[in-house]
Amino acid sequence: ECPSGVVNEETFKQIYAQFFPHGDASTYAHYLFNAFDTAQNGSVKFEDFVMALSILLRGTVHEKLRWTFNLYDINKDGYINKEEMMDIVKAIYDMMGKYTYPVLKEDAPRQHVEVFFQKMDKNKDGVVTLDEFIESCQEDDNIMRSLQLFENVM
Repeated sequence: ECPSGVVNEETFKQIYAQFFPHGDASTYAHYLFNAFDTAQNGSVKFEDFVMALSILLRGTVHEKLRWTFNLYDINKDGYINKEEMMDIVKAIYDMMGKYTYPVLKEDAPRQHVEVFFQKMDKNKDGVVTLDEFIESCQEDDNIMRSLQLFENVM
């Protein structure tokens, strides 16, 4: 798809959309593209993509969680606030499509964000820091198992 070894956001969105034919993956692909675009120059080189995959597949728990935190920290201010988390969750729900089973209720994204903040916002200041995120994720067996899913793929 990208013989030059560089992909722009629009092409990235088109490629990513093929994996989610029943939903709209464009917003989540935008956030994912920004996480891969470490130089913030509007393009992702093959090397950037491979480095991120290397972290996600073979990195330490801290590296994986730091990368994931960076994905969720949309405005890159070092915190995840409720608006950012709501944007991410809505993008994920949109990507999965309307025809999920069981059918999702209208307020499911808001409930998801509330549960996230109850678990992650340790000092209850309305934002989640990297340290809070890492600590909370390490305390959650489901999250830790999900981080190990791809370790034996390659």
